[in-house]
Amino acid sequence: MKRSIVSMTLLAAALLLSSTALAHDMWLTVDKPEINQPLHILAGYGHAFPQGEGTEKERLTPVTVVGPRGKLETKAGDKLDFLTTSPLTKGSYLVAGGRAPQWYTKTPEGPKDAPKSQVPGALSCLRSAKYAKAVVNLGGAADDLGKPLGQTLEIVPLANPATIKAGGELPVQVLYEGKPLANADLKATFAGFTKEGTAFAFAAHADKQGKAMVKVWHPGLWLVVAKHDIPFANPAECDKDMHAATLTFEVK
Repeated sequence: MKRSIVSMTLLAAALLLSSTALAHDMWLTVDKPEINQPLHILAGYGHAFPQGEGTEKERLTPVTVVGPRGKLETKAGDKLDFLTTSPLTKGSYLVAGGRAPQWYTKTPEGPKDAPKSQVPGALSCLRSAKYAKAVVNLGGAADDLGKPLGQTLEIVPLANPATIKAGGELPVQVLYEGKPLANADLKATFAGFTKEGTAFAFAAHADKQGKAMVKVWHPGLWLVVAKHDIPFANPAECDKDMHAATLTFEVK
């Protein structure tokens, strides 16, 4: 009886998660990283991970790569991609970028990219900013990656994913403006979880220190998402400030 109840609970949780679709999230992935070669970084955006739907190139913020030799600069490619200006040596790296804030002001005619104070007949307003990080390990490295990079909303891996095998748990911490975000909600999925790539495979609720364990129960490329909404500082300009952060990494 107990076993049946546990099985039914797990099944219900799986069905709930699979019916929870990704919103318009942003993430970073890397294309076949190799030692002594520049790193090719791809920016994804949309509902389906990791395919993406594309976004305006000019909205992407500059991408940086932090590793054993400090910070590496990148140059933007012709598409939604970036390339480091120098090759990478053996080691563990964090890739960081994002998407500039965008206004979503609702009107009877549709959404407008402007604060509601500038839109006649505005019904509501949301400003959305997105931050993305990716973990890259080269040459069998599994260095410490727990130092925050200073993103407004940030998911910090408290262990290197290279040390976590499929079926294990990755400890993470969510920070907002450099401080732990208590009770943060996190969701995660992996490439191939669903055919469309539009559902989450796991959910967690962080503790008072913004810490949580992400169950990475399948090998492959993973995406972790955290979001934080606050009232907009000037209510005459907009109603809500929404921040979304992602972390991508590979599990063997």
